[in-house]
Amino acid sequence: MVKEMDLTGHLLYIDITQICGIGCNFCMYADKHQSGVSMVLSDKARANLRTLINASSVKRISVSGEGEPLNNVKVFHEILSLSEGGRSFEFITSGFLPHPQLSAFYDKTNTLARTNGDTCNIRLSSDSYHLDKVKHRAHGFSARYWFERRPDALQFSFRSVDTDRAFTRSFLFDDFALNGLDARLIQGTALQDALVVAEVTFGIEYKNHVHPYNLLPGHYLDLYAYIEAIEARYEKPFTLGSLNHGIASNGMDVTIKPNGDVHFYGAETAALGNIHIDEISWDVLATRLRSDALARTLYTVPFIELIYRIKDDPVGRNAIRRANNPYWLIKELAANRELLNKMVAA
Repeated sequence: MVKEMDLTGHLLYIDITQICGIGCNFCMYADKHQSGVSMVLSDKARANLRTLINASSVKRISVSGEGEPLNNVKVFHEILSLSEGGRSFEFITSGFLPHPQLSAFYDKTNTLARTNGDTCNIRLSSDSYHLDKVKHRAHGFSARYWFERRPDALQFSFRSVDTDRAFTRSFLFDDFALNGLDARLIQGTALQDALVVAEVTFGIEYKNHVHPYNLLPGHYLDLYAYIEAIEARYEKPFTLGSLNHGIASNGMDVTIKPNGDVHFYGAETAALGNIHIDEISWDVLATRLRSDALARTLYTVPFIELIYRIKDDPVGRNAIRRANNPYWLIKELAANRELLNKMVAA
């Protein structure tokens, strides 16, 4: 167990919408899409976000949603405008817009980021679930946009919600070729690849599918193998929080929901506050983390040790198998306080 919590290199996730019309059959948030909300920034929320975004201890601000964030572009661009410079943003999307609209979105995003001295990485979903539903493919088009426009503040990468690397590689190769781009593959760890075009690198990230059993029978990493892959990538035991490589201290991993509620990502049993009401800063959040037994345990005890504490319990074993993802396992166990307490007991 790590006794001290020298927290740095934080991740800030901002979910700006629950609206989505794509309809992926894997989606964990599908129940929110019909009646969901999109984030609207109050003056208080802007002040809180400005404080969180511009702290020197933040390594990345990731904007996504419990839906498709392109449905709330206005707020994304407002968030970019809160930066005081030198920030690393990320926008996670299916890229479903028709190409002229997507190009206009890239142009404005690049202008805002460049003006503030920031960068923004556009991460495009590249798995069979999203691609089965999206008419306008953004992947090769986005790479070609980069080569034609050379946006100085934009980068592009790809992500998959499962570890079906063969599908993602094949699709990206083909889509790049359709856009006149000859790509070569650089194989990384079990959770990473990269495509290189004329010495420009486009990263590919693979995540472990949540609830895979009805969708991917026999084709997925189980939770133990997924944790092993994360540990190999970061060269340290996996805990919740923002992992930094090797001996570097880890940071906080904080998510803000479309209604403004603030949570430690993956430890979302209770809100830490709301950006429209409360004073939210990294110091406030660090104090909450150090004083909360559940969050502190999840941040300091290797996750593999925690799941070993419940793997022989039939309910625990089934939850590990069903969730198949460390963050979603904690969400599921939140409804079973006795088992969760057993998992995090000292």
